Amino acid sequence: MKRVAQVAVMLALAGAKQLQANTIEIDLGPPMIYQGINAQVGPIPFSDLNGVPVDGSSVSLDFLFTNSEFVKLFANTSPFFELDVTLLTDAGTFPGVVTNTNAYLVDQNGNALPGFGVVGRSDSSAGSTSMGFFPLLLDLNGTPNPFLTFPLSFYGVHFDFTLPNDPSVSVNGGDFALFGNGGRFSQFAVGPTVPDTGDTWLLLLIGISGLVTRKLCKETKIGTVRIP
Repeated sequence: MKRVAQVAVMLALAGAKQLQANTIEIDLGPPMIYQGINAQVGPIPFSDLNGVPVDGSSVSLDFLFTNSEFVKLFANTSPFFELDVTLLTDAGTFPGVVTNTNAYLVDQNGNALPGFGVVGRSDSSAGSTSMGFFPLLLDLNGTPNPFLTFPLSFYGVHFDFTLPNDPSVSVNGGDFALFGNGGRFSQFAVGPTVPDTGDTWLLLLIGISGLVTRKLCKETKIGTVRIP
């Protein structure tokens, strides 16, 4: 996938470690409705942090979608919809988890969208450390946020975090991904902004998807088909 990245580096306050500020543009691919248990976009690789030492520095990442792309979430989107960022390192084992995590969705103008959401963290024996942002959750107990209005569209996501502290380890890759984490009929959409016609194409896709969903539900109820 085509991906363009612009990187800016800023200094933190005196006495603090360097703040890595990065804007990374991500191509999500063609317009599409993603539906079902395994609905997923990516992982999409990025290399903008390659060579950064894992030394406890604070990092700020802005992932912006290219070509006026956006992601649209619906009332039937699973509340466990996730935006995942994984940093690969040369640790050779568990590199540790990131700390001081914060994330929010951004609109077409790069402004933060109001909401809550939670960020999960993990690392693996393969040398990766990851963050999973769940923008539709109200709290760590998995409570859906009742204050959100759907459909909800966003054009990127912002992450703040602090790297684990092991200066002998460096970042050597990264992946960005979207995970539906939902049931059979949970869905989300990816698409570009279409001048004049707005979301007409997307409404058409959603309408077709809805007809298929209702048909499957009806046929399943009367036992005429078996859906894997």
